Amino acid sequence: MLTPDEGVDFSGYLMRVYITVKRNWFAVMPESAQLGEKGIVVLTFRIMRDGSVPTGEPVIGRNSGKEPLDRAAYSSVRASNPFEPLPPQFSGPYIELRYTYFYNISPDSVN
Repeated sequence: MLTPDEGVDFSGYLMRVYITVKRNWFAVMPESAQLGEKGIVVLTFRIMRDGSVPTGEPVIGRNSGKEPLDRAAYSSVRASNPFEPLPPQFSGPYIELRYTYFYNISPDSVN
């Protein structure tokens, strides 16, 4: 989470977001990835107070150079929209998240 949390415990909320996005990512995983194609995609997106992701997001900060891998990562967030509303204790207009998708690459092996 890139947004200051204002002292609000987002752990449960962020876990639910993660589970939803991961499920949707696996649902659209390209066959090339299942066959071992490698790549890394980094996305940044906002979740507004009502749980919606603005049009035009997520933004691809790093693409894999392989359109099917990029599309699957992008689709995992769009298919998850809307998320549940942000916790009411949080007063900000949105939270901003950055997700990194590793296709057949160990996160530990990346500098």
